[in-house]
Amino acid sequence: MKYKILGSVVLSSLLSASFLGCGSDNTVVNPNAETDAVAKVLQDAAQVQIDASLVDVNNSDKIPFGDGSFSPFERVAVMPTIKGADGTIDHNATYAKVVSLARVFASYVSETNEPLEDNTTFKGANWITAGIETMTPSDENIAENIIQIPTKNPMNPNFAYSKTNTKKVQVIEVCNSTYAAKALGVINVGGEDGAKVPNGIYHTTALPCEVTIYHDEKAIYVDMLNPETIFTLFFTEVFEDDLMRDNAAFKADMFALPTQVKKEIFAMIYNAFDAKNEQYSKTSIKMGTVYSSMKKATNITDIAAPYTHYAYQGTDINHEFTSAEAKEISAKIMNVMTLHGPTAGTQESALHSILPSMTQTQYPAVNPLWRSGRQEPLKVPGGSWIIEACSPPYAKEALSTGEFHTPALPCEIAVFVQPDDNKTLNITILNPDFMFNGLFADGMKDMNDTTKAGFQNIINNINADLLTIVDYTFENNVSEIDQSTKMQITPIVY
Repeated sequence: MKYKILGSVVLSSLLSASFLGCGSDNTVVNPNAETDAVAKVLQDAAQVQIDASLVDVNNSDKIPFGDGSFSPFERVAVMPTIKGADGTIDHNATYAKVVSLARVFASYVSETNEPLEDNTTFKGANWITAGIETMTPSDENIAENIIQIPTKNPMNPNFAYSKTNTKKVQVIEVCNSTYAAKALGVINVGGEDGAKVPNGIYHTTALPCEVTIYHDEKAIYVDMLNPETIFTLFFTEVFEDDLMRDNAAFKADMFALPTQVKKEIFAMIYNAFDAKNEQYSKTSIKMGTVYSSMKKATNITDIAAPYTHYAYQGTDINHEFTSAEAKEISAKIMNVMTLHGPTAGTQESALHSILPSMTQTQYPAVNPLWRSGRQEPLKVPGGSWIIEACSPPYAKEALSTGEFHTPALPCEIAVFVQPDDNKTLNITILNPDFMFNGLFADGMKDMNDTTKAGFQNIINNINADLLTIVDYTFENNVSEIDQSTKMQITPIVY
């Protein structure tokens, strides 16, 4: 954080010569006073939620890592808006600053070998910016791989909301191969004495980590999907596994992982902004529902499982799938969905006409405008490929509950070869029902029954649309898959 001293060079010279004069001005002024004040209001509100979440929580049920409480989202920094000559916010300049800050962070992650520069803070592999891990970083490919999620709010509220005047939240996704490999059961949690996460690959759509940047009238905000959420709500069955009781090394590392990942992402954000001399207030503010009880956290899966899993056989029963084929199939699903760009959201009519969003009768038909957020699928350790799907109309509805929920987007589909049977291809979809109940609960709790029913309909449509897109792709564009063999599977029991 940057501080400055008010006072002229002349006055400094006089003071150094012991000419004190009247009313000498050497007051240290905090240039972050405005953002500190914004942060304090948010922190005070969060503390009320933390205190409420601790009521009736006994010691044996407390969250066993971090500071004993976590929320789905965490506010990492608060930054000043850009002001005009009259002291009011310049909306266009502030939005441009948001876009610039996203690129600053993405560039830093892409161009910096964090463990090499600071092996005290960074304990895993080098972090990468999702989408450009195999490219030489450039301004162009960094900009292309920052996902922009639209909101219902105008970029500049002084003008009417329109396609060109839509505020979009900037999403930067980062991944660390060491921590991802541990989460997905590729390498041991706890080293040689530890063990692999059971059924790790089936958690693929819980990754990657996400950082978001956006603004309102008061400030620019830097938020993140809390790793303590990823390693808890999305891995609840692991915390109830016998390994947590029987393997001390596994247990210790599983408890340490969320805090370490969080620490490293915080450090990268601050390092990136400090390198550019950006002004900001450091924060660590819980956003959304606060969990202080491990039982409350793990009980989320009683409402809905985090993922839905499907298995498909090949048209040739002897064919053995490879990760390279899984990538090709992922790319075909993305192309059928449509890719981010000028033609995004315009599916071929045969698919568009059967999307549940279009055929629903209880509510008016919605054109979901599905598209992939990227040009290529993301690869994660273990040979899985991630498709990031976005529907602008549904994204806008989701973010009407609060733009700090953005790190829960976009929707994710994973394609991979079944670990114990390479003649079977698996599809995992991050379950929207779980996401809204676990990560958007704070935004839905005060809704009336009619509004909740409308959101539930959106949730149902998202799930059904995505599965329809996958099935349509397999039936019409992937000759290696026998669509008739589709089976929903439950590799993880909650």
